[in-house]
Amino acid sequence: MGARVGPFEFIILFFSFIYTLALTHLLFAITRMIRHRRSLVFSWPHALWMLNALLLLCTNWISLWDFHRFDTMPLAAIAFGFVLVIGQYFVCALVTPDFEDGDSFDLRAFHEREGRTYLLTFLVLILFALVANAAALAAGVQAWANENWAVLAMTPPVILALTVRARWAQILAPLVLVALMVAVLVVYYPALTRG
Repeated sequence: MGARVGPFEFIILFFSFIYTLALTHLLFAITRMIRHRRSLVFSWPHALWMLNALLLLCTNWISLWDFHRFDTMPLAAIAFGFVLVIGQYFVCALVTPDFEDGDSFDLRAFHEREGRTYLLTFLVLILFALVANAAALAAGVQAWANENWAVLAMTPPVILALTVRARWAQILAPLVLVALMVAVLVVYYPALTRG
């Protein structure tokens, strides 16, 4: 007789396909950058936003573990999760250049041209995460509600990068975001436990 599949396993399997596609965008772009490194025009702001997309992907994936102990999952929790996963996909897809369809290897130009789009996507995802984290409290996921301090703190760096085009702001903002995401992982997910 097979193992019983609970709602968490059922939903996480579906979400994992979307997370895999998002990760594929990042990894494929990185391998293309490495392969064409001689003709690549490197951009620190763009590289840091790609790192943020990867950290956000990892952090959001790990945070789904908070639902593993539930015997039931309300449709509202599944819907919020689905929107978050789709938003995560858009962040990863928009921050990565599409080299196969004509994007050049000038990442400074890519950040200048497309930065506003992927930064707005980061901001929308962060703002939606605030709502989803608050709603998770009603579903009994206290950890998500507790994480809203960090999610709220992620908003100013993204707004800074959207509004101040100076190089210092374009580097400081994603560095602050990296620190906040690492803090969330260290504080809330130092280890995944069965209980």
